[in-house]
Amino acid sequence: MWRYPARNGYIWHRSVSRGLGRFSAQKTVFGARSFQLSAGQLGAVKNYGFIINLVAGAYIGGLLVSLGSLYFMYHDADERQHIPFELRFQDQINAVKAINKDDVLKSPRYAVKHYRRLLIELAKQENPELDFDEESDENRYEVPLLDSKTLVYKKSNDFANFYIDIVMRYAKALLAKGQLTASMHVLQTIIDDDEIFYKLGDAERLSQCCRLLTKVFSDAQTKVAYLQRAIDMLTLTFNSIDLDENYLLKDDSKVTDELLNCLNDLAFTMAKTSSSDSVPKKEKNEMLQKALNIYLANMKKLTNMEHKIASGEHSQVNYPLFNCEDDNLQMRIYEIKAHVSEIMWAKGYKKNAVAWSEDIVEKLYFDHNNSSRTSNLLFNVLNNLVVMYDGLKDMRAKHRCEKLRDELTVFDNQALGWYDSVINRFSKIIYNRGPLGIIEKPLLERFGSPTRIPEIEEFEDEDVE
Repeated sequence: MWRYPARNGYIWHRSVSRGLGRFSAQKTVFGARSFQLSAGQLGAVKNYGFIINLVAGAYIGGLLVSLGSLYFMYHDADERQHIPFELRFQDQINAVKAINKDDVLKSPRYAVKHYRRLLIELAKQENPELDFDEESDENRYEVPLLDSKTLVYKKSNDFANFYIDIVMRYAKALLAKGQLTASMHVLQTIIDDDEIFYKLGDAERLSQCCRLLTKVFSDAQTKVAYLQRAIDMLTLTFNSIDLDENYLLKDDSKVTDELLNCLNDLAFTMAKTSSSDSVPKKEKNEMLQKALNIYLANMKKLTNMEHKIASGEHSQVNYPLFNCEDDNLQMRIYEIKAHVSEIMWAKGYKKNAVAWSEDIVEKLYFDHNNSSRTSNLLFNVLNNLVVMYDGLKDMRAKHRCEKLRDELTVFDNQALGWYDSVINRFSKIIYNRGPLGIIEKPLLERFGSPTRIPEIEEFEDEDVE
């Protein structure tokens, strides 16, 4: 008898008898294994099932919280400084950390290492054979920068704008660490390159950094030259800006916040330079007059804007690059008035100077508790009035201004809004305890006493990546 392979549950057998072949089919049923649980075991499984579901829910919930909080940080950083998708994942992480610590935690010193790592990695990707010793003391805060040809002709506009802004951020963060030489080198590398300065990057961000560079130079002519360079770049970028040869705003010109900052800084630099003993009297008067003309032209433009907005003729839509909120618009006018008062005093128009300053005190003093900007302006104006009245021998008015100054509440920081407060809190927790710390902290406080969230300076080193 021969056995043939099973087919369809049957095993076929062949039996041979007397030379005649005869087939017979016999069905063999394979025995099935069965698994049975007792009533006690079944109850135990049900109890463990609840625990398993609980653990799975906690795991999934923790995963969602972690991913959600990390995406929240990424989205916030991207809103503050657009991060192009063409960056590698690790480079995006470095960008988020740098922007977050710089803008959210207000700790640019702790953002330096991330900005530097990002710039070095981008340079290595462009040139794999780059010879740069990042560990040496000489190069501790130096970074290899991409040249203008690479940025203009090889990279997308999105990447080029991001790169220039990151370089500018790095230079500003270096100043916070006291690295003046390294910061100036980075700033000048970008600002002195015409192809980058006039073609790439955010125009207002470049102008801000140009103004920043003027603050670290001691030479007045260099300061003026860089400020004029920034104004020229803004004028070429925004066709609606119209200035004359003396940098005076024309009536039909548009205005931006950054343009106004540059013009005011230019006027301030000229006025301050005129106070130097090395400047001849004739040149001193010319510089004071130029500064005064710039301030008056700016104030005229802002006053016209204020009247048109108050009457409903214009709105924020008509000035897309200028913050037309009442607080900003009025404060800018009063800040210019304070500088005009100083120039009037320097030119010898003492009664006019006192009148300009007294007008500021009268209009703003009872609102000084509303903002640090107002309180700081009033403090400076009252100090000027004390000096002016002392020069005029008006002791009664001098003592009045001293009393007002002493009663003034001066503060530096504005209260954080709810969004800034939340992202600030989340960032500290994530850097200190990880993403799950957002769940861990309230749970621990639910069964114990509340604990203070440590500042980044308490648990992180500035330079260790």
